[in-house]
Amino acid sequence: KYLLIDMNPENLEKKTFKNILKANIRPLAILFTILILAGAFFLWLDYNNKNKRIKISENFIEAKVLLANNNYNGSLQILNNIVREKDRIYSPLSLFLIIDKNLEKDKKTILKHFDTVLSIGGLEKEDLNLIRLKKTIFISDFSEEQSVLDLLNPIINSNSVWKIQSLKFLGDYYFSLKQFKKAEQYYSVILKEKDLNVDTSEIKRKMKLIQNG
Repeated sequence: KYLLIDMNPENLEKKTFKNILKANIRPLAILFTILILAGAFFLWLDYNNKNKRIKISENFIEAKVLLANNNYNGSLQILNNIVREKDRIYSPLSLFLIIDKNLEKDKKTILKHFDTVLSIGGLEKEDLNLIRLKKTIFISDFSEEQSVLDLLNPIINSNSVWKIQSLKFLGDYYFSLKQFKKAEQYYSVILKEKDLNVDTSEIKRKMKLIQNG
């Protein structure tokens, strides 16, 4: 008897593929299951995040309604919770609202809120700069000069859209402290800038006071 060997390349490829498939059927099944579970997990995560964002936005609206109805404590409680959620949009907005409406009297709590918001991942660079500027304004009445400069120096040494506002704040900050040479330094930088989005009439008035003083 003779052993017949099928030398057809297509048949050999089919047999080889079947052998590989049989030998690896278990790992392939496990891999396929993992891919299905991973896809399902990411779909659930996306769905959950969207629902969470919707809930946070609804809570923010509720806080504003309570505020309009003079329910300050109820509004503050909701806004505090939103800050802790570390939402890229509504946490900063909630903090700004708390400050603007003077809802929270404890400065330490406000500072903790700033730290929480600044730690949010994925914030745009200019949003971070705005938060830093807001924090500087908040701490300027009770913090040391170096703390103010540490927050604003990175902004004024960049091309940030908040650069001019930061320079003006530092000028006003030193002017209020009667450190007029430092105030003049920052005001001078502003007046040299082009395409300003700030009213320079007050700055020029203060510059005259400094120069005539």
